[in-house]
Amino acid sequence: MLNEKKALLLIGSPKVKNSTSESLGDYLLEGLHESGYICESLHVLSILNKNKEELLDKVNSADLIIISFPLYVDSLPTSLIKVFELIANDRNTKKIGKKQSLIAIANSGFPESFHNHTALRICENFANKNNFMWLGGFALGGGAAINGVPIKQLSGGMTRNVVKALDMAVAAVSINKKVPKEAVEIMARNLIPINIYTSVANRGWKAQAKKYKVSRDLYDRPYIKK
Repeated sequence: MLNEKKALLLIGSPKVKNSTSESLGDYLLEGLHESGYICESLHVLSILNKNKEELLDKVNSADLIIISFPLYVDSLPTSLIKVFELIANDRNTKKIGKKQSLIAIANSGFPESFHNHTALRICENFANKNNFMWLGGFALGGGAAINGVPIKQLSGGMTRNVVKALDMAVAAVSINKKVPKEAVEIMARNLIPINIYTSVANRGWKAQAKKYKVSRDLYDRPYIKK
């Protein structure tokens, strides 16, 4: 029965709370809950430092795993890579007696969404190697614009495409289908025009440099021979 299915959100952000990864994952989880799923979320960094066995037990009992994370050098945060390794090693020693699925949501500070593609391929490969059905992956650029604010508080305007894409994913997953290609394409659209995003980001970067008294170092090129 659908109302017996469990969805587990693994938040891969190093931020303990109020991360863009959490905002995106929570919105998807809330939609699944309204569709009849029993839902739970875990912050990967916190659970790794406390109880790895609890993490594995929750993963093994879930029907759907949602991975939501920020991009780190074309890949995943170290803590999430560690979780992937733990799950893979655990499945080498036991057989999971249920069908399980996996969805990934990658967001990056770059305004263009394509920077997330390699990381999502890593997630897809992990799913295929560890007996998860790969339902699809979302790539979002300019994630810093969300800045950890709950998606429902931003609905309309900047996040209208995010909401539409995640709602489409909920509708599909609820009837045992993969994330529609159209939903992936909608999520990949720019949150705001790139020139505006870049301008705001540059101002923020310079403000941080001023705060930490390194403004004069911003344009240093230490690895370029003079």
